[in-house]
Amino acid sequence: MLHRFKTGQMLELRASPRQSIRPSGPCEVISCLPHEGGPLLYRVRSQREIIDRVVDEFDLSPSSASKTDFAEAESAFSVAIKR
Repeated sequence: MLHRFKTGQMLELRASPRQSIRPSGPCEVISCLPHEGGPLLYRVRSQREIIDRVVDEFDLSPSSASKTDFAEAESAFSVAIKR
């Protein structure tokens, strides 16, 4: 089976309240994991978290978000505090 999405692509991550507290929203594909039977898996980085997650292709869909939007959200966390 071939992966539907590519590394670097921005996608929409579906929330998964049954399995974890994973939030929904834009995410970037970090890597396509090797297929060894079962579902196709991806390592993704959500805009709303500082960790990477491994998710099933079923939980991803095309997104209108761009990497620029993603970078702007990351920069909000890197604000220096002046005293």
